[in-house]
Amino acid sequence: MAEDLKTASAWAKDLGVPEKKLKEAFKAAGIAPDAKKGVCAYYAKASAEKAKKIIQ
Repeated sequence: MAEDLKTASAWAKDLGVPEKKLKEAFKAAGIAPDAKKGVCAYYAKASAEKAKKIIQ
C-alpha cells in the first residue's frame, strides 16, 4: 500500500489537533478507517484532512 496510513493519534500530532477531537470528527463525518489491523484503525491523509476541516 503506497498510501500513508496512520492512526488517529499519529494524525492528531501531525495536524496539530487534539486526538479526542479528531476521533470525534471521524465519527461525526462517518469516515471509516482506510485499513484495520487487529483493533487498530488506520486512516489515509485525505481522511484525516476531511476530519480536520470538521474540527475547524
